Amino acid sequence: MEKQAKREKKLAEKKAKRLAKDGPKEEDPKAPALDTSKPITLDFLTNPDKE
Repeated sequence: MEKQAKREKKLAEKKAKRLAKDGPKEEDPKAPALDTSKPITLDFLTNPDKE
């Protein structure tokens, strides 16, 4: 029992240290969803930056 408690404590410390090092995770800004009213054309697929 003592070995298991010691091991769990050690793993928790490692996890806390890793989280402190990485910092809080921020969500990446997501790309806007495609407009469902517009059809997807070959031009859009090959040149997505072209408006």
